[in-house]
Amino acid sequence: MENATKLPNLPRLEWIQTIRDPIWGEIPITQVEKNIIQTHSFNRLRGIKQLSFAYMAFPGAVHSRFEHSLGVMHATDMLLKMVHSEDEEKAIEITQFHRQLLRLAALLHDIGHPPFSHVMENLFTYYPDILGNEPSELPSDFNSYLTEHGKKVSNIGKHEFFSEYIIRQHADIREVLKNWVEKTEKYPRIYIRHYVDTIDDVIAQLAIGESVHIDPDDLPDNLMPVIQLFKSIMSGDIDADKIDYLMRDNYYCGLPHRLDITSLRNHLLLRAGGLEIEPDAIGFVHSLILARYTLITQVHQEMWDVFTTAKVIELLHRLLLKEKNPAGLILDVFTKWDDSKLLGFLIESGDPVIKEVVTMQYPLKEIARLDNIETHPHIRECIQILSEPSYHSQIPELQKDLRALAGNDNLFVHVHNVKSPEFSMKLSNGGDLLRDHILRGISEESFNNLSIAIYGGQDIDFNLQTLKESLPDLLPCEDCAKRGECVENIAQESPKRLLAELAVRRYRKIAEDCGSATIIGADYLLLVLEKITFLCKKNNLDYPTRQSIYKIAQIIAKSLDRKIEIKGKINLKKKDITSTFDQEIRKYEQMGLIAYSREIKKLPSESGPSKNVFRFDRRFRLSDFGKKRLDKVRRLKGNVKEYTEYQKAWETVEQAIQEHELEIIPILSPAR
Repeated sequence: MENATKLPNLPRLEWIQTIRDPIWGEIPITQVEKNIIQTHSFNRLRGIKQLSFAYMAFPGAVHSRFEHSLGVMHATDMLLKMVHSEDEEKAIEITQFHRQLLRLAALLHDIGHPPFSHVMENLFTYYPDILGNEPSELPSDFNSYLTEHGKKVSNIGKHEFFSEYIIRQHADIREVLKNWVEKTEKYPRIYIRHYVDTIDDVIAQLAIGESVHIDPDDLPDNLMPVIQLFKSIMSGDIDADKIDYLMRDNYYCGLPHRLDITSLRNHLLLRAGGLEIEPDAIGFVHSLILARYTLITQVHQEMWDVFTTAKVIELLHRLLLKEKNPAGLILDVFTKWDDSKLLGFLIESGDPVIKEVVTMQYPLKEIARLDNIETHPHIRECIQILSEPSYHSQIPELQKDLRALAGNDNLFVHVHNVKSPEFSMKLSNGGDLLRDHILRGISEESFNNLSIAIYGGQDIDFNLQTLKESLPDLLPCEDCAKRGECVENIAQESPKRLLAELAVRRYRKIAEDCGSATIIGADYLLLVLEKITFLCKKNNLDYPTRQSIYKIAQIIAKSLDRKIEIKGKINLKKKDITSTFDQEIRKYEQMGLIAYSREIKKLPSESGPSKNVFRFDRRFRLSDFGKKRLDKVRRLKGNVKEYTEYQKAWETVEQAIQEHELEIIPILSPAR
């Protein structure tokens, strides 16, 4: 039959036993998998909690990276069975060796996780310069590894970095993989060492989600197509890692969300551009994204988890600054320690509060929270920028300012933000997940979740006007804070008012750090939209779609190459509009800086290449708030020293936009 589907040919593996798992039931394992599981390197994961300090509020959340890794291996195998292609020629032949290799990569994907999971990684985003550029204290064998594989010390704070290191360097893991390769592939003995190293590299790079940078001629049995399939299964909108952690974390936290992975059977389609999902399975995606949103808002943002993580990060930073060999200690933490070892290290530090915190005896309270809905768009943008990983290093600085103003060293600041899910996967009928109304609604609700909060053991009392007079350098000038407009709805003596003004100060410092050679992604987007809005009014054109804005932003960015760096989440390197750029448009529309309009029109269907349908035609322009936002920074150029150099970057962008006006008009004209 011409349209018959072709399931991947998954050969049988030799199972030696099963492991009973509360999420998946029976998980069968092979001999090489059992050998990996029994290594010291892998067993360390038994002592590393999946959800860090969430167990303080959710007592059942004591599951570890160990069982999660088993679950991801099993979920990977299940997804492999569910993929099909439209015809036999497009089907990928998967050998027994391929299947086993992919299962091993999935099993080892988290082997480099440090104690309390992401706490150590957050330490590096908050304090990125903690090790300097090239610390000399690293062991010689580790330095050799960095040199041999072209790695940089700046990547040392990521668990993926250490997962790759352990797979390639730890003797117990290498010995298991070497024995498996020698028994599986009958290569001449003279080639076996090179072959083992190649397979180690493949597994290491697959495990951390990297593209495999190996000559295809060095790979056996047409492995490259299988590698590309595995990447789609392990790092996509619907991937094995995400499916297992959402099922497992919701289960152990007592949340009601369940995912039926069997509903994907025969609904994952393999095409040249990667995996696509058939419309019949969209309900699974809805469940997945809703489960993720609930987990973040109810568990990841829970007060005790947030506060304890912040306390531990600060204490670790303080202790590492005292260490004679901080780089060596960090290497041990990522590759040898578990939760109990790190907790013991912290308690032995002599900090009087840490014991009270981890036993929940500390009189913790949320002192203030400034929510997205009660903030002016300008303040909202400042908080949004602080929530992005690129600027997390500003949060400890804001915290330091707050403590100085409040006279209290036990205050912690946290920016609550739900990272909006990225929908890069396509529907098999030509549609786009980004167009789905339910997914769009969850995504927009994620933007609305933005807030900034103060946590501590006691309330704070202050006189804001007195602080402004006594410590003027710690607060923005009156005009920059826009007292009459930006904070008029927040009481003068409220800690919320203090948070709002300190957020503005942080934006100023970020602008100062950018100087004349870097521009914040949000500012770049607003400057481009300002010019587009002007040209549309001048030439009596309809406002543009997201796709048109993307094309114009891409043209300007290309002309700025090597002149200005655009820092942030604005991705302009793809041919077609990316899901991240689309989200940035919608995010700043939700914030009030971009205006959004829609009109029902007869347009091509968004769910497939079929006939025209009546759907909303969405158009965007710079809002009045956005215009005021740009004008305000321009006006303060001479009065606020932090903006002086940064304004030069703005002027460079504006000049580039002006120079490309003749290219911009034709892109806008079809929208007439």
